[in-house]
Amino acid sequence: MEIKEENLNDIINMIISMASLDFTKNISFNSKNEEMSAISLGLNMLSEELNTQVVHKEELNKVNQKLIRFAHITAHDLKSPINTSIGLIQLIEMCVDSGQIDDIRIYTSKLRMVNENLKSMISGILKNSKNDKWYLDSEDVDLNEVIQQIIEQKRITTNNINILVKGTLPTIPFNKVAAYQLFINLIDNAIKYCDKQLCKIIVHCSELEEAFQIQIEDNGPGISTEYHNQIFEEFNQVNPKENQNSVGIGLATVKGIIESYGGRIWVESKMGKGTTFIFTLKK
Repeated sequence: MEIKEENLNDIINMIISMASLDFTKNISFNSKNEEMSAISLGLNMLSEELNTQVVHKEELNKVNQKLIRFAHITAHDLKSPINTSIGLIQLIEMCVDSGQIDDIRIYTSKLRMVNENLKSMISGILKNSKNDKWYLDSEDVDLNEVIQQIIEQKRITTNNINILVKGTLPTIPFNKVAAYQLFINLIDNAIKYCDKQLCKIIVHCSELEEAFQIQIEDNGPGISTEYHNQIFEEFNQVNPKENQNSVGIGLATVKGIIESYGGRIWVESKMGKGTTFIFTLKK
């Protein structure tokens, strides 16, 4: 039997839709035309099969993107405590060579502390691999302890920094590993892009009605106003000619953690005037 022009148009339109990855169309069966019915059935089955494959591919792509993001964040966040461990091991080796037994005890004690913190971070990251919201498992976290831990680490690995905490930071319901990630990313960012011989970082907190507002201020080169929003985008590299703005994934991680707890973060900065990151944490 001859295929009518309208039937042929239906076939062509469906093939065009399938080529455009639109699998919503179907051709109605025509029992009076066996040839048309066979073609319709074949195209409908092919459309359904292709749709299934495309859906599976999209799901696989999402999983792959999640794995890539997880790998980047894991490598980024483990870098600092691992560098601290390496620095301590080097100091211990120097003490062994010079016979400074008392200093060996001090450095091994610090190394034990750093490795315990590293174990906690790895535990949190393993939870992250199973649950995107792992950092919402909260406890009472003394932010003074978190910042002091980071200061101790930086004293071991970096000589040209001065981190000053003004006043007392609060104890809040938070996740301890997430709190460490929050502060270490902001402090590492300030150190990495500092253009002065001595990197000065000031941390202080003010109490609002329903939240604490924390500021981390540095004496670095500053960030152009046009980049103030872009720096919080994941994997963003703002204007490679101004490498002080190439902040990678650290700030995106910070923003995600803070917003998950109902807070917000923003930056105040002018070129040549340093940078202040300001964020709120609920009481």
